[in-house]
Amino acid sequence: MSLSLAYRAARPSLLSNYTSRLSHAAALPIRHASLSAINKGLVRSEQARPQGARADKLDDLAAGGKRMTYAERREARKQLAEERPAFKIRKGKKDITQYPDEPKAKSRRARFYDPESSFGKKSLVYQLKTGKLRDELRTLQENDHIDHSSESPFERTGPRPDLRPPPRRTVRKLARTRNNSTKRDEDTGDVADFVAALSRSADSSRDTPRSDVALRRDASSTRRNDTFGRGRDAAPRRDRDADRDDAAPRPPPAQKTAAVEPPLSITYTTAASQFLYGKSVVEAALRSARRQLYKLYIYGGANRQNRGDEALIRKLAERKGVPVAVLDGESGLRLLNKMSLSRPHNGFVLEASPLPQPPVTALGAIPDDYAGNPRYGVTLGHQSAEEIAVNGTPATLPAPASSPSHRPLVLVLDRVVDPGNLGAILRTAAFLGAAAVGITRRGSAGLTPVALKASAGAAESLPLFSVGSLPEFVALSRDSGWSVYAAVARDSASAGKRQQAGRHVDLHDVEEADPLRREPCVLLVGNEGEGLDRMIVKKADYEVNIPNMSAPGSGVDSLNVGVAVALLCSAFLKGATKEMEGFGIGLAQGAGEGTRAKEILW
Repeated sequence: MSLSLAYRAARPSLLSNYTSRLSHAAALPIRHASLSAINKGLVRSEQARPQGARADKLDDLAAGGKRMTYAERREARKQLAEERPAFKIRKGKKDITQYPDEPKAKSRRARFYDPESSFGKKSLVYQLKTGKLRDELRTLQENDHIDHSSESPFERTGPRPDLRPPPRRTVRKLARTRNNSTKRDEDTGDVADFVAALSRSADSSRDTPRSDVALRRDASSTRRNDTFGRGRDAAPRRDRDADRDDAAPRPPPAQKTAAVEPPLSITYTTAASQFLYGKSVVEAALRSARRQLYKLYIYGGANRQNRGDEALIRKLAERKGVPVAVLDGESGLRLLNKMSLSRPHNGFVLEASPLPQPPVTALGAIPDDYAGNPRYGVTLGHQSAEEIAVNGTPATLPAPASSPSHRPLVLVLDRVVDPGNLGAILRTAAFLGAAAVGITRRGSAGLTPVALKASAGAAESLPLFSVGSLPEFVALSRDSGWSVYAAVARDSASAGKRQQAGRHVDLHDVEEADPLRREPCVLLVGNEGEGLDRMIVKKADYEVNIPNMSAPGSGVDSLNVGVAVALLCSAFLKGATKEMEGFGIGLAQGAGEGTRAKEILW
């Protein structure tokens, strides 16, 4: 049934009851039947106010709840249509036409000075600032006369005896209560005494009502006195318990607390300062001139060993003009441990600036005078002013003074995440004679003090740079004449196909070909788990791998990245090492002894 049919069906009943409703209209309060549920709720909320209902608010709600008839609504629409203008007044794109059915927007000044608006002088914020609320509160307090008679429900009374908290029961009292209960079960006279005490309390309660708590307290007291009275002649425990309960509370026993040492604070010279720790790292940083050195901390406690190392490092710091601070005692050791993040520092911590690591986008061509001046050009990326202060703006990077007929080898690490592996690779590259090491910015471990500690100071003498986009770096470096080798794992399924294409080589091929004699090379090494991306491998000129000589089924299918880098760098630089030995440059230490040993061996 539709809404209109339901209204027509209910209309006769409404008409039949119309006369009876008129007859009761004078006796009952008039209330419009069409008030919405929201309006009714507002009226109830206003009537339930603790301060009393406001008459003007109730009138507004009653006027707003009335519903207009159809004829009234039609006349109102017709009047609004006649008064509504047929034109529009625009100020730019804004319509500023005044319509009769829309209230005119008031400015902030007009709303502030409107006495009926709650925005301005009628607001609580304005009244609090001007002190009007304070004056009204003082007036209400003067006019408010509270009746403090005994019938007032707000009269302050003393504490009720039946709601007094029970006395604190200690372990000794609990044990005494258990003994009392045991004796009560054994003695039949206690039951009679308990019943007598109850009867006496019941007789007395006829005149003065007492609570159940008071009855139980009197009964237990009577039973306790009778029970202990039949024993040996001793002082009644009830009196002693009462005296103990009435006495002042005992202070809690003093607890022995360990002495809390105050936290130590580290003083930073700059926001980018690094704390290098370890004897080898600190000594290498003091010998090289690649950093800004701020302060040297030396532990001078009673258990200090190797005083010779301390004298050497102190002399190096004095030559560089680095201030030295000697820390003694337990607090000094704690400060050194905090600077080194609780790692072994050997009693030496050096505050210095970060190691220079300029951003390189491409390697430049090898100059013609490389044999006499072993350097190669680089293209730098964008740097901020702070990065320029640390890295500088080098146009070339130095190469090791190795064989004049061999070109440099640059090692690039992609996403090596372990700082220990990074430090081991840096030391291997510096030991075998690599020209520089590049580290990708994304996903790689940084040159933190942990990595520098793992390199044992080798990073201080090795040129380092960062790479933002490895594919772009590879493409631009190939255009400058560099050959790119990607270190990959040998895949037996596709090894033969790549062997035919001439892209896949191994360590033996690299040693025999000696590619550094013809052109400079870049060796790309991936991370510990996944290696290089296929996109990077496809952009390389060659794929180099290390043959796996383990037994089938042994489960050994890879090497640590540090060990793999050592084998690959040794294969690339073996030709330059042999040529240096042929020229008599050879090993820096023990060259003659090595020659005699080979003669004896063969």
